[in-house]
Amino acid sequence: MKDSQSDKKMRDPGIELLRIIMLLQIVFLHVSDYGGFSKIANQLGGDRELTFWLIWLMCRCPVFVFIVIMGYYMCESRSGFNKKRLLKCYLPMLFYSVAIPVIYGIVYPKSITGADYIRGFFPFLSRTWYFMTLYILVLMLSPFLNKMIEKLSRKEFLWLLAIIFFVFSVWQPLTMLEPFQEIVSLKKVVETVGGKSLYGFIYMYLLGAYMRKYHFLKFHEEDKGFLGSKWMYLITYIMLGLINTVLVYFYPDENIKQVIVYNDNPLVILQCVCIFRFFEKTDLTRFSRAGRVINMISAGNMGIYMLHEHPLMRDVIWKRIFDINNVQFYTRKDYLLRILLIIIIIYAACWIIDRIVNIIPKIISKRKG
Repeated sequence: MKDSQSDKKMRDPGIELLRIIMLLQIVFLHVSDYGGFSKIANQLGGDRELTFWLIWLMCRCPVFVFIVIMGYYMCESRSGFNKKRLLKCYLPMLFYSVAIPVIYGIVYPKSITGADYIRGFFPFLSRTWYFMTLYILVLMLSPFLNKMIEKLSRKEFLWLLAIIFFVFSVWQPLTMLEPFQEIVSLKKVVETVGGKSLYGFIYMYLLGAYMRKYHFLKFHEEDKGFLGSKWMYLITYIMLGLINTVLVYFYPDENIKQVIVYNDNPLVILQCVCIFRFFEKTDLTRFSRAGRVINMISAGNMGIYMLHEHPLMRDVIWKRIFDINNVQFYTRKDYLLRILLIIIIIYAACWIIDRIVNIIPKIISKRKG
């Protein structure tokens, strides 16, 4: 998911490494949702519950980080509405949306319906992948957002972000917390869906654009002791995750939990900024070989996401291959190591499949040539 303009110039290995780590975090979040880690850890309580919340809240912002990166790179594009960029994103989406039900139907013919096949031809409208649908919508809106961004002064841009931050990351949480929920409301004003809506994605696109134009802190360009170093961002990211963990684990109010798990939780937004800044300031360009490997691996991220997160693939991965939705798995001493291994296997297997899918057309075209 990158701007098509001169990828080689644009692809900073530090940012690409961040993309890889964020996608690994997304796979972990799916282990929690579909592999039962979330439900079972909370049932078991004690150290299992604390461990779950600690890891989960350190992996809370990958979706938003991807859109921040999108805004960071695309905000300076002056190409207008770019059909090639749109097709570069949509065609793989259409391919996987059609191919996965066909293959699934061959292997498990009794477990698929006609509607599954039909939906495959309309991945954007049927919201096969909510992230991809929203990503394309932001891609379509980006030329217009960029024109607005170009006209804004630093002060005006900061005010815009402040207003959006208040609506999504302050006003919204207050509507769910006692005693504020009796006083404030967002009903029929805006539906944020916990950050999983077009509003949240535009919010992050603008945040990424602001950091590209003005940086987050004025002393970003020069290291001025600890406050100007990348380590300040990493330590702050970890501290914010720990604060969220304390709030959830030691104040087990369901309303607090609901606020904390949202993508647009104010502490998660700050985590998003901090982890992005850490990797932006991590210069890997001097390690040319490592940089090429990182960029090669990162190039498969979109395919990895679509392959493992397709609704039919969820059934294959979490019920037929990795049957871990049981208490016995999470009471093993090495359960965390096993979870890590599952994440790596899913990432690697999907990456290999995606690379094969991308190589085959090239081989065919060369033979025809």
